[in-house]
Amino acid sequence: MCANISRTDSQITALRAEIVRIDDAAEAGLDPFPIAAREQQRRAHLTDIVRRHGAQQPGAADPKDLR
Repeated sequence: MCANISRTDSQITALRAEIVRIDDAAEAGLDPFPIAAREQQRRAHLTDIVRRHGAQQPGAADPKDLR
């Protein structure tokens, strides 16, 4: 994937909503293991995108502090 992808705040809001949906599905525990495992991989990827977006904001804290 290209590292030069720009995302709007509304796209980041949608990614955060997807993370919440994945968390809710995991808590419900209704997905078969392969689907649940894939969703957790996807959650990790989305979380990384959101974290990097926040780190690139003007006046943002040191990215090391976001971990």
